[in-house]
Amino acid sequence: MNTIKIEFEFDSKHGTYRDALYLPEGHDLTNEQVAAMQRERFDNWINAIENPPPPPPETVEIGGVTYEKVQVDGQTLLKPIEV
Repeated sequence: MNTIKIEFEFDSKHGTYRDALYLPEGHDLTNEQVAAMQRERFDNWINAIENPPPPPPETVEIGGVTYEKVQVDGQTLLKPIEV
């Protein structure tokens, strides 16, 4: 099966987003559906930039047990991580 490559880009305050869709030749998607797919990818990129995942917890190992450092009332406590 042959595919077609549809390149696209969007400009944003974070720079230019460039991507491509690879669709089967003779696909039955409308221009509006293809545009929605492009927009969804762009929106996901913006969301990843503006809402990055939280950093992993800081951990320490003591006596073979791994603890997560947590802040409670301004104090750092060690919470054992269950495995």
